[in-house]
Amino acid sequence: MKATIVLGGNMYDDSSIEHFLKDAAAIGYEGVEIRGVGELKDSRIPKERAEQIKALLDGYKLTPTNLSLFSGGFACNTEEENKEELLKWERYLDFASTIGCGMMRLNPGFQHSDEVSKEDLAKTVQWFRKCADLANERNIRAVIEIHHGTLCDTAEASIAFVEAVERSNVGLILDPVNMYQVPTEYGISAIERLKPYLFNVHIKDIVEMKGTQYPWSFEYNDYVPHIGRYHRVIPKENKTEERFFCHRLINQGGIDWYEVFRGLEQIDYNGYLTIESVSKPGSDLPVHTELAQQCYNDLQHLLSITKSNVTV
Repeated sequence: MKATIVLGGNMYDDSSIEHFLKDAAAIGYEGVEIRGVGELKDSRIPKERAEQIKALLDGYKLTPTNLSLFSGGFACNTEEENKEELLKWERYLDFASTIGCGMMRLNPGFQHSDEVSKEDLAKTVQWFRKCADLANERNIRAVIEIHHGTLCDTAEASIAFVEAVERSNVGLILDPVNMYQVPTEYGISAIERLKPYLFNVHIKDIVEMKGTQYPWSFEYNDYVPHIGRYHRVIPKENKTEERFFCHRLINQGGIDWYEVFRGLEQIDYNGYLTIESVSKPGSDLPVHTELAQQCYNDLQHLLSITKSNVTV
């Protein structure tokens, strides 16, 4: 496995791009996943600002691997809303081209895969094709994050959707934490099936809790108001008993990262490993620079153990 170590911008959502890039370079990350939040939220990024960001990336020798955008949501939108999403996508394509980013996250829709109608699924495929074709003109890939609460919430649903879109520049982000919350298989068997479509892997950790006694715990449906700031969300209709989680440092939560890295080693994965850890100021986890450094150390430790103990 020859993967590129990338710092995601989640832990810097309340800070600046300058702070984010400076830390990534100082710690030793090879690339960055830039978030579509803050000054980048509405996609109307002045050319001058895009060129400033490009200069920072070049100066720090950082590769912009992915724009982690809140774009799409086609399954849950009206026709007019989807037209606006397409225009927003085009504006982000301009930004990605300026900074030299070869991948952009696109969301099919925040509705569970087992509850979406055939009509909405077909509609989403058509809009995805339009976005993928526009991206392909710029040699940019459109990537879907496997995420609880979406059309692509399991390996099977994600593969089926990508195959329906039928575009070679459309692929997937493996996110074991999101899949753990569904819950669905995220280990070796899932990774083997995802191999042809796997462009990126998100690295973070959480653990399921027994209740809400821990001050920084959150419920499964916490994604609804969070994502609702950017997309229309249709919560699960056939809701089971609520489950609770909390953030943890990498390899200190409920994710079997040794299983994940064994799977990646076995498929000879050579894409991106993107740190996506988050924490809230005042919680018992570090933030910003300290968290970015800790995550880098934790990932390097995982990689060293995996390489020394895996027989392919």
